[in-house]
Amino acid sequence: MNKRVLFRILLVLLIIIAAIGIIIGLIFYRNSPGRLNRKKSETHNLTLQDMYCNIKDSKRIAKIRITIETKEKKSLELMKNKQFLIRDDINKIIRNKTEKELQGREGHVVLQAEIKESLDKLFSGGNITNIYFDDLIIQ
Repeated sequence: MNKRVLFRILLVLLIIIAAIGIIIGLIFYRNSPGRLNRKKSETHNLTLQDMYCNIKDSKRIAKIRITIETKEKKSLELMKNKQFLIRDDINKIIRNKTEKELQGREGHVVLQAEIKESLDKLFSGGNITNIYFDDLIIQ
């Protein structure tokens, strides 16, 4: 009888120690430095004013408002000072697109990628993380 009681007590203690270990492990994981640094990655945004662009081989125009996301504040300041170059570059890209190329999700994704690539070349830094369309209307 004593062996069974002793075995049960040891089993309960082992379960309690394992539970405490799991709780401590979760607390350390949640507060680990690597995990906190990923959350703190800061981005900066520049939203351009509305643009109206002609569409290739069409009487229609595209109304577009774009937000550019970058990793560095220095890049944001440079883009703010060179908005005229950005707008010209985007206008050239859209003027060389047909209505069909601008249609649908795939057209938007391709256009975003082209604008991002073009702006990366223009600012030769590769700090642009994403391009967002606030508005893209074809009239």
